[in-house]
Amino acid sequence: MATQALFDIGNVFLEPSSTFARLKAKTHAWLPLLLLIVLSVGVMYWWITTVDFPWLVERMASAQTKPEVQAAMRHMTQQSMMLTTVIGGVIGSLIVYAFSGLYYLIAGKVLGSSIGYGKWFGFSVWTSVPSLLSVPLTAVQIISSRGHVVAEDLNMVSLNYLLLHLPASHPWAGFANGVNLTSLWCIFLAVIGLKAWTGRSTGTCVAVALLPYVLIYGLWAAKIALLG
Repeated sequence: MATQALFDIGNVFLEPSSTFARLKAKTHAWLPLLLLIVLSVGVMYWWITTVDFPWLVERMASAQTKPEVQAAMRHMTQQSMMLTTVIGGVIGSLIVYAFSGLYYLIAGKVLGSSIGYGKWFGFSVWTSVPSLLSVPLTAVQIISSRGHVVAEDLNMVSLNYLLLHLPASHPWAGFANGVNLTSLWCIFLAVIGLKAWTGRSTGTCVAVALLPYVLIYGLWAAKIALLG
C-alpha cells in the first residue's frame, strides 16, 4: 500500500487521468498528506532555526504601520514563532483539506456523484501534491540566504517573487504572495480528477475547480481595493 501510494505521487504528475481513475477506488491519501504537512512544516522550522532572528523581527516590525503591532512583534521570541509555525502548519493544513473535501463533496452531489466525504478529502490532498515542488526551492533559498530571508521570499513561485516584488508593507503584497504557479497545477489536477471521478465535461470540471479560487481571491482583492 505504501509503495503504491509512493508511486502514485509521481504518477499524478506523469499520468494524472489514469492515476485519479485508480484513486477513485481507494485514495490511500495518508502518505501524500503526511509528506505535505511534514515537509512544509519542517522546512519552515528549519528556516526559523537558521534565520538571523533579530534581523527578521526588525524587518517584520518595520513592515507594520501600527505602533502596538510593531511593539508586539519586537517581543516575539524564536521559540514562540517555532511553536506557532508548527501548530499552525499542522492544524491549518488539516482544516484546509477538510473544507476542500467538503466543497468537493457538495460539488459532487450537485454533479450527481455519490462519492463520500472521506474520498473527497483524499481528493483534496492528491490535488495539492504539486505544492511539494516548492519545498526544494524553499530549501535552496534558505541555504543561499545565509540567514537573511523573510517569509514571503521563501515562496519562489509566487507572483510577487517572480514578477511584482512588492514590499511587505504594500497592501497587495499578501495577495501577490498568495498567487503562485503551484496553485495553477493544483487546479489542473483538480480538473483531471473531477473528470475521472464524475465523468462530467471539461468545462463543468474547470468551473468546479476554479470556483473556490475565484471566490477566495475575488473577495480578497475586493477587500484590499475597498479597505486597503
